[in-house]
Amino acid sequence: MLQLRPAVIAGLLWIAAGASAFAQPLQMTPQPPAAEPAATQAPEDPLAAARRISATEARQAVAKGEAVLVDVRAKESYDVAHAEGAISLPLPELSSRAGELPKDKLVITYCT
Repeated sequence: MLQLRPAVIAGLLWIAAGASAFAQPLQMTPQPPAAEPAATQAPEDPLAAARRISATEARQAVAKGEAVLVDVRAKESYDVAHAEGAISLPLPELSSRAGELPKDKLVITYCT
C-alpha cells in the first residue's frame, strides 16, 4: 500500500453528513459521526486518522476556495449524480493519483 505523506493524510476529510448539501435533487442519507479510532487500530492506516466534517463545513471550505471536493465512488456512480464542483477520483485509484490533488488546499472526499 502506498504510504501517504502526512499533508495528504491531514487533507483527507470524510463528510459524515453526506453530500446532499451540494447537489439537488440528489438525496443522500446522513451518516452518524465516526467513533473514535480504537487504540488497537494500526497507526499506519491513513483512513483512521482522517478528520470528519459536516456537509456545511465542507460547503463553506469549497466556497472559500480553501478546499477541493473529491467523489471517491466508482466513475459510473459519479456520472449518474455528484456534488456540484466535485472531481471524480475513485477510491481504488486514490493512491496512484494522489499527486493530482492540490497540495495547498484541503482535500475533502465523500462517498455514499
